[in-house]
Amino acid sequence: MIAIVTATPAMAERAFCNVTPCDQREITRRRLTMELPAGPVTCKRGQDVGEDARKRVVYCTTAKVVTVDGIVIAANAYTLFHPNGKIYQSTVAKPFERTLGDGSKVSCGVEHVSLDDKGALLFCKLAAARAGSPKPKVGENVAFHPNGKLAGFTLDEPYTSQGISLPMGASVSFDDKGNLVGGWLKDPALVGGLSLWWDFRLWPNGKLQTAQLDKQAKIQGHDFPRHAKLTFRVDGSLEAAEYVEKEGFMIHGEEWSDTRFVTFDKAGKVLTTRVEHYQSTARPPKFKK
Repeated sequence: MIAIVTATPAMAERAFCNVTPCDQREITRRRLTMELPAGPVTCKRGQDVGEDARKRVVYCTTAKVVTVDGIVIAANAYTLFHPNGKIYQSTVAKPFERTLGDGSKVSCGVEHVSLDDKGALLFCKLAAARAGSPKPKVGENVAFHPNGKLAGFTLDEPYTSQGISLPMGASVSFDDKGNLVGGWLKDPALVGGLSLWWDFRLWPNGKLQTAQLDKQAKIQGHDFPRHAKLTFRVDGSLEAAEYVEKEGFMIHGEEWSDTRFVTFDKAGKVLTTRVEHYQSTARPPKFKK
């Protein structure tokens, strides 16, 4: 079975979010002809504002520096708001310290910041080392759960958890109880007996849930190429795979690829298989000599 997919330009305009989840409200955008108050900040004249169906501001650009709950929000900062009017995401003008839900403190630098609808810190740029292990890397982004537990960060030391060894520099994600749930590998690492690269997710029992191969691998009798994306069941059996089977360029330089999608039963027998053909409609730019 072959499905044909043709690339087309994106049609929908959405608010830009540095940290997910992004606001899913329907947004109407307009250009401000005068300053507009939006909760604790003032939206800048001459810039765009996004409003929901109830005319609540979803995003705007700040007109001036303002201090909100001890955090100095910068002028000209693209800012998102929760439906209750509290700041969701913005840019800070000065470093600040925050007490988290578990009573610990964190020092944040001049960079992007994200807060929940009650004002709890969710995301910032780490400005000072924190006690304990694993250690987040100072100068990199760090994310928190509302209860104060670390949610995501870049490792400043090698880290082993649930039988998985990760190198310094890997990005890791934890649930709100402190269990490793996944991560992102800029350099290959051995996870669950496989050499992985890029994103991976774990089941609560520590077994791989999703992964992308850095090297060719044979799993339950099937050969998979480098960069194959794999999905596993909670018992460790292979459930699905996705990988580029063929790729190339058309006569005028348009890219094309055939991607194979396969599902398996617990014993490794193929249940379904199909190929999706992608062909770009855009030619590569011509460069003047």
